[in-house]
Amino acid sequence: MDPRKMSVLKAVIDDYIETADPVGSRSIARKHNLGVSPATIRNEMADLEETGYLQQPHISAGRIPSDLGYRFYVDVLMEPQMIPEEESQQVYGNVMAHRQEMDQLIHEASKLLALLTRSISLVVAPPVEGLTVRHIQLTCIDEHTILLVLVLNPSMVQNRIMQVQGSYTAEELDDMSKRLNKKVKGLTYRGLTTSMVRDLMDYGEIGEGLVDALAHGLAKQKQEQMHLNGALQIFNQPEFKDVDRARTLLEVLEEREDLQALLSQLSASSGIQVVIGRENPKVEMQQCSLVTATYHIGGNVIGSIGVMGPTRMEYSRIYSVVDLVADSLSETLTELMKKK
Repeated sequence: MDPRKMSVLKAVIDDYIETADPVGSRSIARKHNLGVSPATIRNEMADLEETGYLQQPHISAGRIPSDLGYRFYVDVLMEPQMIPEEESQQVYGNVMAHRQEMDQLIHEASKLLALLTRSISLVVAPPVEGLTVRHIQLTCIDEHTILLVLVLNPSMVQNRIMQVQGSYTAEELDDMSKRLNKKVKGLTYRGLTTSMVRDLMDYGEIGEGLVDALAHGLAKQKQEQMHLNGALQIFNQPEFKDVDRARTLLEVLEEREDLQALLSQLSASSGIQVVIGRENPKVEMQQCSLVTATYHIGGNVIGSIGVMGPTRMEYSRIYSVVDLVADSLSETLTELMKKK
């Protein structure tokens, strides 16, 4: 593509992202100093339509970008928006403020991502079966009630109230906590073998409660692995004022396992990934684009984050915000683990 066509294509896409209205040659000539007449711009737009980068929704209307046009824009024309230093510091500060527990940290990062992009945010937490047990603590609440606190790396906490038949002193529970910690510290859910379960069951009803927390807690965490925020914001976009489109998108959002699988698939590649319109494998998502990135602890990828919006999304800003939040999560989790 020659430089003039690239300038025209960028102008059309920038204007369409801003207004959501088809863009005409006179508008381009008036708003952008391209140094050519509206007639020349109109010819260039016709060529771009013929080669598939633009499309014309109605005969009398201006042009709008096609998925191919957006792809060229993201890969070649777009410059990621610089996030002001003050805003970057606020992002890091908001993420760091919730660093005590990973679940809460990831949930807050999802809310922040939706707020900053005015789009749907998707954050996939690391699979619980890949985490390790760091510590357990048994605490007496009353004569027949015990609080079991299970702490997992990196910084995920599960609390469970156990009703027991026996009566235990604080000293007995403290001693049992120490003995159980020697057995389970460093254990992964994958390492919860039959022999390990048998050893834990030797601790009677408390051992049974711990096995239940380890085994059955896994199913619950798998269901909660995808954090989604900002769904209502996308329905303010003109593309989804259409009831049928909105209904289709709602159905997509309900199928969290599919969204989670897509993000996990994209996380196999390093860097920021952008999936545009018909590049989405699910037909129901082909009115949308996804911008995703991975987050990590010490260089090891543990999860992925993303933003979903209409194909007419503000790619340059969303690209930078996703990158910023992913870096904030990675840095916070890495620092958290260094202290453990």
